[in-house]
Amino acid sequence: MNSPCWLWIWGKTDLNGISRARGGPAWNPLLAHCLDTAAVCGALFDHYLAANVRARLADAFGSGNAALARKHLMLLAALHDMPGKAHPGNQLRFPDGTDRHDPQLRTAGQQWLAQARAAGLLLDSPLRRPHAHVTARYLPALLGCRCTTCLTTLPDAPPVRGPRHEALHDVARLLGGHHGHLPDDSRIARANCTLTAHWHHCHHQLLAELARLIDVDVTAIPGHLDLTRPSALPLFAGLVVHSDWLASDESRFPYRTLETPTDHWWDTAQQQAAACIRDRYLTRWEPDEAPWHILMPHAPQPRPAQQLLMDHPPTGPVMVIAESGTGAGKTEQALWLTHHLARTCGYHGAYIAQATRAASEQLLTRVRTFLDHAPSRNPHVSLALVHGTASISAAARELALPQPGTADLAGLINLDDCDDGDTRAVLDTWFLDRGRGLLSVWGIGTVDQIALAAQRSRHWFLRLYALANKTVVIDEAHAYQPYQQRLLDAAIAWLADAGASIVILSATLPASIRNSLTTAWCTGHQTTLNGTPTGPITVIDSTGNHRTLTPPPLPHAPNQRTRLHLRPDPGPDLLAAHLLATHQHGATGVIRDRVDTSIDLYRAATRLAEDGAHGWEPGQILLLHARFFERDRARHERTLITKLGPHPDPDRRATAPNPHRPDRFLLIGTPVLEQSLDYDLDNLYADLTPLHLLFQSRGRLYRHLLNHPHAHDEIPDLQLLWTPDDDHLPHLPGAHGHALDPFEAYLRTATWHALHRRARATRPAGAHPDTLSPLHLTPDHLPLLLREIFDLAPPHGSKPIHHRLRSLHAARQRRLAKEAEQAEERVLTPFLDISDITTPLPTPAELLVSGSSHGDPDDPDHQPHLAALSRLGERTVSIIGLYQQPTGERSWDPEGTFPADLTPYHPHIHPDSQRHQQRELLLNTVRLRASWFLGKQALPDPATWAIPHAPALKSQPVLLLTPQGQPVDNRLAHKLTYSPDTGLSRT
Repeated sequence: MNSPCWLWIWGKTDLNGISRARGGPAWNPLLAHCLDTAAVCGALFDHYLAANVRARLADAFGSGNAALARKHLMLLAALHDMPGKAHPGNQLRFPDGTDRHDPQLRTAGQQWLAQARAAGLLLDSPLRRPHAHVTARYLPALLGCRCTTCLTTLPDAPPVRGPRHEALHDVARLLGGHHGHLPDDSRIARANCTLTAHWHHCHHQLLAELARLIDVDVTAIPGHLDLTRPSALPLFAGLVVHSDWLASDESRFPYRTLETPTDHWWDTAQQQAAACIRDRYLTRWEPDEAPWHILMPHAPQPRPAQQLLMDHPPTGPVMVIAESGTGAGKTEQALWLTHHLARTCGYHGAYIAQATRAASEQLLTRVRTFLDHAPSRNPHVSLALVHGTASISAAARELALPQPGTADLAGLINLDDCDDGDTRAVLDTWFLDRGRGLLSVWGIGTVDQIALAAQRSRHWFLRLYALANKTVVIDEAHAYQPYQQRLLDAAIAWLADAGASIVILSATLPASIRNSLTTAWCTGHQTTLNGTPTGPITVIDSTGNHRTLTPPPLPHAPNQRTRLHLRPDPGPDLLAAHLLATHQHGATGVIRDRVDTSIDLYRAATRLAEDGAHGWEPGQILLLHARFFERDRARHERTLITKLGPHPDPDRRATAPNPHRPDRFLLIGTPVLEQSLDYDLDNLYADLTPLHLLFQSRGRLYRHLLNHPHAHDEIPDLQLLWTPDDDHLPHLPGAHGHALDPFEAYLRTATWHALHRRARATRPAGAHPDTLSPLHLTPDHLPLLLREIFDLAPPHGSKPIHHRLRSLHAARQRRLAKEAEQAEERVLTPFLDISDITTPLPTPAELLVSGSSHGDPDDPDHQPHLAALSRLGERTVSIIGLYQQPTGERSWDPEGTFPADLTPYHPHIHPDSQRHQQRELLLNTVRLRASWFLGKQALPDPATWAIPHAPALKSQPVLLLTPQGQPVDNRLAHKLTYSPDTGLSRT
């Protein structure tokens, strides 16, 4: 065997046994993996990247020449592991075998060592450094930079130094971050390996062979690099990671052997890359032109606002802000925009961001139906669910099924039968692994994926790269906390610079938030906004010009009018009696602000129903909140949609009421009822909540008018419940004795004041001073109320309410300042914020670094410092619930019908069994507030909740229950109880 020594440098070893299991070698040459990565990069450039991203990369890496940039990008992507892995310390990891328990692989390593040395490879230094950082340290010199820093890496440095080529150093830093964190200068400096001339020679030989095969002039690359556009940096870094991840799939890119020539390696790599892109459905969505009724067959007649947007379609990269009430068709409006912008701007798909995981899973069916009906030139469109636990989500797993299953998603098909040219939404299981879902052409997930694209977290640039290829839709834009708004603004600025389009949906958008979003868009385009958008539909182009589209005024439909009553909360027993006596017909909902108060009301109501009060039965009352096991919560949600949703047949929803709607029903819950659950009510009671969320809840009244045949003559009632304190002001206790967040406390009090003042002002002449008239509200009243609550300072006055508002406002401002400071510490912006300059300066690569101290955002239980949580909760701890039967057997359910398989499964050896098990664990998971483990009444440390004889759970916290719902652990007895009907209660 006469192969040169540099071909013996390994790039991957068979840690999972995949190559050896099919008779292949135990190691893969570094050159082979580099070629695989280059081939995937070229295929992604051709078939995956959106037109705007290709243009940005063409400018940055090819002086505007896309074909030239493609080749340069392929070579640079290939170099992500070279020189990094090509140093003796890294190479000796294979024969050492100290990091693995595979005797066969260790023997193969010893054989490789003998053969490599026989070929002339000098393996004389055991010094190990992180290989990605080694690439960042040595690559600039390899590509021609001769600055002082680079000269120190060369054994035979020339006597005269040259200028520092900043773009080469930036490229090297970006390649050095391909494991998730861009290294800072100190990390790069510490990667010095004191390489000998022999290893520099190997590097040059590998580079020359790569350049020959890819057909690149290496010496010309520095002259074509222009990384002045900020987004070029994360776009390149993301493309490299994407290429590396795909090329590392050993099932699709088998290991090469030295018996075959490298030209054959390259030809094979290109064929396998093309097949990988095709089989992973990583091709751009290319929809054909289609009318509204084809795209939206279940709502074939566009509403006025939808028609107006179609009559004035946006062109070029745009930000579109659509403001209207719940149930007004904003989601369909956004879907039409994704279709239009994919056709006109060349985006490869879309990402729709929701406030919570539950909301994203609820939306999955609607988007899938849309994609199934949108004619397209590519028959398969990848659609992924994107959030921290998507890999074990039932909805995502169902989407990945190759044929129809037994679950609820409509349109599951056998892909083998899909030859009729229609589009079908599918999901390859590759996207289910952590961190990959956003790379799907279409994605539905949580808004944190956008916020994380602009803060120092692992793979932030990969998220930005994935989003930049899409139309990005942000739903419920009014629902996010101020610190999240800062992160969203930064992400929008990055996406604007990258050429993406943004669609903002909101039922009630305060002017301050609207201004913040539009300013971020204009910052990304280095322009200023021309005018002041006011809605309801705002379209802003890349030059800052905006258009306001206003649908023709129509009489307010019954589901837009509300008669609002301010009602003191009488307590659970009296309120339950009132509800059952007053609402003996129709569907009534009660949204409580805390889980405990919702449970108290449910128990009071079911006690009365068990006694036959007014003919009610316990089965006519349903409770839904966030402290159920996912398995029980999903069951309650199915019941809710079946009884109070639209017609179960999508083809009849526009023409027929729900035949399963009961004559009477009482729904009790918390704000989780707002998480994209499609149901409607006749009557609504709600605890005092900020005005924008109150109007969101109000959208549940008469949502489906077909279920209300007499609605045209009626105005629905909304009862706003509040508890008076000694000053006759709202009493706002937090959960479990904790003070309510000052931001929330101020907004609730300001909402109460605004509504209370109007109710008193409209009382009849001569009425008692404490009399409050019902408020007749329509969407027309909302802008003025929002401005009063969100944007104006507290009113002057000497009454207790004025003192309360001023005090809470001051606390709110302090909280906002603190959160703004925290956000600034973590946020990454495309341009430097320097007040005394007029032309924005791009943020240099050295200021985009991150590290392990910034956390892994995909771990929902270990990110207290990451400001990308939904509005619905503080940090939580995931607890797995299991039932222990009298026989000692453990089960998923109290009856013991479903035994819990706790066998440990290897994710590579038994992937289906491992995922099924993980899904079952997720279905029996509940999240507890971290505050439950703090203070005088703290529960035991969750780290001590682990149970024996459960190897699959390792050290995860487990709540082991008797079939009656009592904890087996004596420390938790009399502190917690669980019931499938009421969820987890703290006693």
